[in-house]
Amino acid sequence: MRDVYAARAARAYAAMLRRFRRRSGVYRRDSRFHATGTAAHLWPFSRAIVATLDLAGIGQGLVPDVDLTAAITDRVQALDRYWDPDRHPPAYSSDLRGSRLGGDRYYDDNAWVGLALVQLERIRPGSGHLQRAEELFRFALSGWSGSATPNPGGVFWVEQGRGAGVANHDRNLVSTAPNAELGLHIAELTGESSVEKAVGPPEMYDWVLATLDASKGTTAPGTGLFWDKLRGDGTTDHATWSYNQGSMVGLNVLLARRPVGGDPVYLRRAEEIARKALHEFAGAYDRQPAAFHAIFFRNLLLLHSATRDAELRGAIIEALRGYVDHAWNERRDRRDRFHLSHGGVTLLNQSALVQLLALLAWHPDDYRVLA
Repeated sequence: MRDVYAARAARAYAAMLRRFRRRSGVYRRDSRFHATGTAAHLWPFSRAIVATLDLAGIGQGLVPDVDLTAAITDRVQALDRYWDPDRHPPAYSSDLRGSRLGGDRYYDDNAWVGLALVQLERIRPGSGHLQRAEELFRFALSGWSGSATPNPGGVFWVEQGRGAGVANHDRNLVSTAPNAELGLHIAELTGESSVEKAVGPPEMYDWVLATLDASKGTTAPGTGLFWDKLRGDGTTDHATWSYNQGSMVGLNVLLARRPVGGDPVYLRRAEEIARKALHEFAGAYDRQPAAFHAIFFRNLLLLHSATRDAELRGAIIEALRGYVDHAWNERRDRRDRFHLSHGGVTLLNQSALVQLLALLAWHPDDYRVLA
């Protein structure tokens, strides 16, 4: 079956390029409210980069007709057009540098880019982009809200004090846990000392458990499900998005496999969160965006590489195949574009399915390098 999913991933990837890629290397925005050719925001652009990396992770033998080395170089060069070096610490802006739209700097968007650069380093060792990932982790630390009330801590969703950050003071799981994952990946690749700060991944993890854990106060705290955010007014958004559950699974896996300080309790928590989430979302994946599920499943595949629970490994693959096969058979048009319930044919939706199709073509031993 790996060859089947590899071929489908390549077709979906080609459809993504035909529909969205511009000659300059960036992708065009898919909203009907923007002029033709307007460049995509950083969030969908970063997910399209991940789609390219996941396709590259299959191995050239199963994707023989795509020059993925050139494609990765092209996408990383285009990514630099979002880089904003003028504000300290530097980070990626939500829009192209110099565009009339300007651009806020989101801590979750930058986490996704950082994790993509980590995965690039893992599948192409020595690629030379790990230093940029370290810069993005420093940006995340600048968003730590140690003096905010209630529940001091957590990473703000958006950079404060300008643009959207003038009014939005939310602290989200999606801006905290993925950045903790980023810090742990960097520590694995460069050494623990690179992320030993007054605030780091363990503190980010602890804040999520103290603030957004639905199992807090039960006999099994830390096992999810997890809520979305603490709003600026101090109230809690109790939405349970799939990517948040996935991020906490992945974060626990990375905490468990630390060479110093790793503890089997983290792996057990990851397993329990995964079981609860798979039960929660079974038969209801259409209620959430495909981009969320792509993050959810890649973190579950990271768990797949770590757990000894064969039944859980099987449940992860079964759920992933069920979601992807349904999209391929029921939501794909003749041009291999996906018409999904959240937004129709969009760069986010198309890149999400490229990712998931590609990951089903990976050898399971390789899931350990996912980020």
